[in-house]
Amino acid sequence: MAKTAKVRRKDLIQPDQFISTTDILIAYCSKHKTKMISIVISLITLVFSGLWIKYNQNKKSLGMESLYFKVEQAKSAKESNSKDKIKQIRLLLDKISEGPQKQRALLVLADEYFNEASYDKAIDFYQNVLNGSRLSLHHHLANMGIAYSLEGKKDFKKAINAYKTTIQYSNEYPLFDIYVGLARCYELNNEKNEALLTLREMQNKFPSHSKIDVIKSKIKALGG
Repeated sequence: MAKTAKVRRKDLIQPDQFISTTDILIAYCSKHKTKMISIVISLITLVFSGLWIKYNQNKKSLGMESLYFKVEQAKSAKESNSKDKIKQIRLLLDKISEGPQKQRALLVLADEYFNEASYDKAIDFYQNVLNGSRLSLHHHLANMGIAYSLEGKKDFKKAINAYKTTIQYSNEYPLFDIYVGLARCYELNNEKNEALLTLREMQNKFPSHSKIDVIKSKIKALGG
């Protein structure tokens, strides 16, 4: 009786004794050729669709940046008066889609209304930025604009609250000028003690600021 050949473990894993994973895949693809072709086409279509969407998004973003650049040009036009600048900026603003470029353009427009002393309109557009933007820098600039506009209207009580809001939510930005505005509004609102407290706080908070001597002089002038 012939001996049964002993099969060792190392012999079982040799490529020539078992069908490899590659062979299985090739066999499956051959059997389901139509299905596999459909899957490949779908994947290729998906990839190219994603690339096309990304391309269009980048193209749109560049277009919005180009329009915002024109807003900056309109603002800087030396030959135009404030009313002409506002008219041009508003025309450009209508062409800019919602996004960071539109929020920046709204800030520019609000600033122009402020420069024209149209404080209520300026406040409206600053408020639009607060409502429409998620960027903290936009919020900081809009809050500053509202505070300056309220001060321009001589509504010092509301301006004080607006300056406080700016300080409260904008600790990562330089705030020296905001504190100056706050102290100024306290003084104009006949709140001398609050003005002095604010100025002394500035002494401690900004000891190395280039204008700190002006603050020290103001403290002395108020009898502090």
